[in-house]
Amino acid sequence: MTTAPLPPASSPAATLSVFERHLSFWVFLCIIVGTALGQWLPGPVQAIGRMEVAKVNLPVGLLIWVMIIPMLLRVDFGALSEVRQHWRGIGVTLFVNWAVRPFSMALLGWIFIRHVFAPHLPAALLDSYIAGLILLAAAPCTAMVLVWSRLTGGPPLFPCPRPCRTPTPACP
Repeated sequence: MTTAPLPPASSPAATLSVFERHLSFWVFLCIIVGTALGQWLPGPVQAIGRMEVAKVNLPVGLLIWVMIIPMLLRVDFGALSEVRQHWRGIGVTLFVNWAVRPFSMALLGWIFIRHVFAPHLPAALLDSYIAGLILLAAAPCTAMVLVWSRLTGGPPLFPCPRPCRTPTPACP
């Protein structure tokens, strides 16, 4: 008895565009270009930096929404009711978000902010930097959760509930 061969599994990398496959390069390039523009054209860059409402930079906020909306349109919100069937994954997410990440980031903050980089930082702000690290660990950016779910070929059911179960929201 012979069996038909299984079709080759499609890897998430096979479905990625050139831009997505080389995302690290594009991020690095944007950092370089942004730094160069800040050095060469400080006036316009500072004007953009002053465009804010409630301490939120409007161009950055707009660009974040431009990045998030196409991914949100692909999420199957009707399937969110099925998430409760995957209680183990949600349980692990809750445990990691509330018990592991804040404390591991507090430890990393204590090591790096208090000891490694302390001579290079204002002493009065060390506690604020550590608090910021803990908050960043406790609140994954919704946009990044959506991006990584898509890049890894994850199910569309999970990207939205996961950030919603974190202590604080990080991104719009």
